[in-house]
Amino acid sequence: MQVSLIVNGSSHTADVEPRVLLAEVLRDSIGLTGTKIGCETSQCGSCTVLLNGASVKSCSVLAVQAEGSEVTTIEGIAQNGHLSAVQEGFWEKHGLQCGFCTPGMVTSIVDLLHTNPDPSEADIRQWLEGNICRCTGYQNVVQAVHYAAQKMRSSVNIVADTPAKQMYQRQVDFMPKGDADGLVESNYHDDAMVVSHEFVVKGKEALKEHFRQYLKWVHIQEVKSTDKFTESDNTIFFEATVRSNFGVVHVFDVWVLNNGKIQYHFTGVK
Repeated sequence: MQVSLIVNGSSHTADVEPRVLLAEVLRDSIGLTGTKIGCETSQCGSCTVLLNGASVKSCSVLAVQAEGSEVTTIEGIAQNGHLSAVQEGFWEKHGLQCGFCTPGMVTSIVDLLHTNPDPSEADIRQWLEGNICRCTGYQNVVQAVHYAAQKMRSSVNIVADTPAKQMYQRQVDFMPKGDADGLVESNYHDDAMVVSHEFVVKGKEALKEHFRQYLKWVHIQEVKSTDKFTESDNTIFFEATVRSNFGVVHVFDVWVLNNGKIQYHFTGVK
């Protein structure tokens, strides 16, 4: 009989016997071998995929049961060549060794963070009870999930794990709300100066008026960091992507700090 599936956004049809497992169709008929088969008894979790958004063990689902469903395998987690936050978390926090169990863990965690954006360590460990790793402990996996959760909750899609990134996060939190006064009071020194090729503004009150006018004219919808931060004790350089009513622009900023507040702010747009 024929089974039709939408796998990682693409339509697939396979001729299967009624007893064939979803895991076998994904691996053998469609060629997506990232989904691993480790036990065929639904114990190890290495075959976990997302079925209509929910994590399931594909060795315990018949292919015919998934007829017409949307399936996401590990190959579909990354988007446009960029790792997802969960995959990046595993990379940054060394959440894998041999990697055999990793596809199932990643897809399962994607479901967890969709259900619970801010899980505790106990939540994570309970959720992953059905995903067995045979070559390491789970501490780095837990850290990877915390990393991914923080990045996904961030308004600028970064993990604010350094003073510079934390300051950047605080500054951006004011901008989509149009809160110019809060932006300046929280981040700028009393005699701060902002310099670009178009203007120079000095002093807190002048900066407040500058940002009031700017945020009336430019309605910022989203600010994303490219995560290219270079920082020292008193200097921060970063690049960011800003989406507004005027489209998308790339911004380059340098902050020189005085007692944790911005003294000089050099900015440019590409």
